[in-house]
Amino acid sequence: MKTASAQVAPEAEILEVDFSAAPKAGYSELWELAADGIYRYRPTGTYYYRPLLPSGKRTHRSLKTQNLKIAKERYLALCTQNGHAAENKLKVGDIIGRYEADGFLDESLEARPPKTEADEKRHCAMLRQFWSEIRIQDVSDLICDSYFEWRTKPANLKQGEGRRTTDRELNTLNNVFKYAKRRGVIRVNPLADRPKYQKSTSVKHCREFCPQSADELHEAAVMLFQHPHSVVLGFQMLTEAYTGLRTSEVLKWGEDRFGTTTPDSKNLHVWRLKGQHHNNPYCLNHEGLQALLKAHAAWKMEYFPDSPLFLPSHCGGSVGKGALVHALRRLHRTGKLKRKLTSHGMRAFYVLVRRSQGATDEQIAWEIGHSSNGACVKTTYGGVPENWRSGGGPNLKWFPSALKPAWEAIPPKKTSTMVQRPA
Repeated sequence: MKTASAQVAPEAEILEVDFSAAPKAGYSELWELAADGIYRYRPTGTYYYRPLLPSGKRTHRSLKTQNLKIAKERYLALCTQNGHAAENKLKVGDIIGRYEADGFLDESLEARPPKTEADEKRHCAMLRQFWSEIRIQDVSDLICDSYFEWRTKPANLKQGEGRRTTDRELNTLNNVFKYAKRRGVIRVNPLADRPKYQKSTSVKHCREFCPQSADELHEAAVMLFQHPHSVVLGFQMLTEAYTGLRTSEVLKWGEDRFGTTTPDSKNLHVWRLKGQHHNNPYCLNHEGLQALLKAHAAWKMEYFPDSPLFLPSHCGGSVGKGALVHALRRLHRTGKLKRKLTSHGMRAFYVLVRRSQGATDEQIAWEIGHSSNGACVKTTYGGVPENWRSGGGPNLKWFPSALKPAWEAIPPKKTSTMVQRPA
């Protein structure tokens, strides 16, 4: 096989180059990109195109002309009439393997967050069972429908109806194709306009699982405060509700200066996920949060005086990311919670309270770190009555009206050794 740097006679029809490796030395001196998919061999002026081989290599094949216009016409005819035979032989399993081997990179060719990477890895393992032997040129909406039918069979489904599961896995397959296109393995993403199986009306938003008042919020928190091992989850729940922060953002408190107040005590330094830190690295230190932080400081001084963490676990280290999620799920399953509440629903509670106090969606978007100028607040948390915008809202409070603040239910330390089942 001749390398890219080899001197080749003008009449040479095939020049093979391994593009899976770094370009050979002298490559740019011999070749130039003349048009999309068309390359000019400088020593002779002849134009070539590069069909893909199943091995991942590309072969320069001559268009047998030194006229760019004629080269374009011949290249277009090859693409539209015959396609590239090597690419047509590729199977979905081949490019899933490339995606896995390269580390599930995103569209910017960067590593994904650990949780997202784990999801992609799990989805690829499931996709392989159905898609591996399907040729790229055969991928269609009809095949997606067949996958949905296969995926929703009782033997292949653990819970739910499988609609959201199918959509998530096909989204991973879409990521596989996007990555393959970016790497030049395929020319077109066959799932760019893929079908969806979960109706938008059936999607459950976090606003459906948020407390509707401070009384409901604190009533749920009391259940967490009743056992010494879940007290920390009660503080986590209230902190998320009072700041609008996500779990991972609250778990950052105690690192660097996150969770500390600004010099004027009106805000707290916070860190935000999804690249939103630059939007607003602060959260409002309102009266409810001030009282919560005071109670938290007293509890932490008594139980974890040497821990630098804001949410220390009795097992050592910080609480797990899913601990509050599982605790709330267990309380609802056992009937202690009348309505299902979720950790992310606390973020919706913050939006609800601020809206009721007359804050605009634009202002709330800034407070929770969004850069959408309120558009994402509307789509995620629903509309808001017009009279609320003009100060006619119910002006919900951070403190409960029918019971004491939940942190007052924390048992004294002398009784904390009682054997109970955590909430």
